[in-house]
Amino acid sequence: MGEAVGRCLTTLGDRHPGTARAYRWALTDLARSVGDDPLDDVLGGPVLALWLVSPTGSGREPSAASVRQRATAARSLVRFALESRLLGAATADTALAALQRPATPPVARDTAPARLLLARAAGRRPHGVSWPVWVRFRAHVLVLADTGVTERHLGRALLTDLADDRTTLRLDDVTHRLGDATRHALTSWLTVRQDLVATLQGSPPPQLWVRAHPSVHPRTGAVAAVGMPITARGLRKAFSDVVVALVDGDPRLASCTVAHVRALAPGTQEGRTVPSPRARTEPSRTSPGGAEEAGRGRRRRS
Repeated sequence: MGEAVGRCLTTLGDRHPGTARAYRWALTDLARSVGDDPLDDVLGGPVLALWLVSPTGSGREPSAASVRQRATAARSLVRFALESRLLGAATADTALAALQRPATPPVARDTAPARLLLARAAGRRPHGVSWPVWVRFRAHVLVLADTGVTERHLGRALLTDLADDRTTLRLDDVTHRLGDATRHALTSWLTVRQDLVATLQGSPPPQLWVRAHPSVHPRTGAVAAVGMPITARGLRKAFSDVVVALVDGDPRLASCTVAHVRALAPGTQEGRTVPSPRARTEPSRTSPGGAEEAGRGRRRRS
């Protein structure tokens, strides 16, 4: 086993440094744990599954991330041993089956802080938070509570994704229903957003969420002006900054995160979506009309 691990580690030169470090940590720990046991016995027996969840060097139970790193590195070792003819196909299948992690159970979050946050967002602006940031924050948290999407998806939203009557928001080909409070908050935000983008030169950005104050990139020093699009990371930071300001008035909000607010969204997708207009108008590729359209498209490209 130690010889196989040593040979596998010599092939990590082309991998990302972070990945190579994770593989080296996990496989070295595996070799240290099993000693001089034969490769087939370790990968084809119960030892591998026991090692996945064994305590760390400090004696603590491994975290979910540590288990994932161990499993990923061990799968790489199995593939290397199979390609190097150090392992039979049947043993490799047994090892890969043992390395399949069960599905992560859903995280149950207490929605009480999030409900309290929504109630507080309907009140007065906290001290130290500018009016544009506060209006954007209110619209942000209400959209999160209605849709349950992450900032990665929300940050890509365009003005054209929002219905004219503010009742729906389309994100990644899914149209989410918005409540009355969210519709009013978005209407207020669009008015503030218009004033923010008016300070820019040239065409206004198409993104729904824009910056309410300038910022400097911590690594490059690049300055992002008011009215420029805000990233998903910027939305999360703005959320945290406003929550910190709100905590001064109510310490119960200290534990509230964007994940808690997303947990307020309806649990089933059918409960918060309507059929996409694009899905109704585009013919299916499996239907005669869809196949004909696809054929014409291929002929035009050729």
